Amino acid sequence: MLRFLMLLRALRRDIAVLLLAMLRRDTPRAVKLFFPLMLLYLVSPIDIVPDTIPLLGAVDDMVILPTATALLVRMLPARVRAEGEARVSRYGTIVLAAASAVMILWLILLIWALSKVFS
Repeated sequence: MLRFLMLLRALRRDIAVLLLAMLRRDTPRAVKLFFPLMLLYLVSPIDIVPDTIPLLGAVDDMVILPTATALLVRMLPARVRAEGEARVSRYGTIVLAAASAVMILWLILLIWALSKVFS
């Protein structure tokens, strides 16, 4: 969870721009597909390099997620990106808090479902 919060803080502006872009029709389908997958990878316990390997376990998250975020932001049309950045500068804290709340609720639901399956 600490890893999630650190990366979210570092990438908060780009993630908020992508969250706002998800609501628009003119956002490319690739962004609408890969952004939720990127967030799922962020909270998933399954990594490309396991976290049990010292130092290397955190490096994959520190490289893959910022790279994917930057690539997805670049894939946005200029108009969508500009409007998203303007809205983030006005409402960024609210959007980030809402996104964090949704992710935390998703994690709670996932943990609850897994506890029901394995008990």
